[in-house]
Amino acid sequence: MKLLIILVAALALNSCNTLIGIGRDTKQGYQWTKEKIQNSGGGGGGGDENYGAPVY
Repeated sequence: MKLLIILVAALALNSCNTLIGIGRDTKQGYQWTKEKIQNSGGGGGGGDENYGAPVY
């Protein structure tokens, strides 16, 4: 029964491209986390991130 609910939810979300957005967000989150871990050797800073959002 749970599998059926998950399948129906996945199909409903797929129809409006939500799954594509979730996939992109997950991939970007993974890349961001990986970069932060690899560059965490010190140095501080960090106000220069570009997330693609407009800066006002």
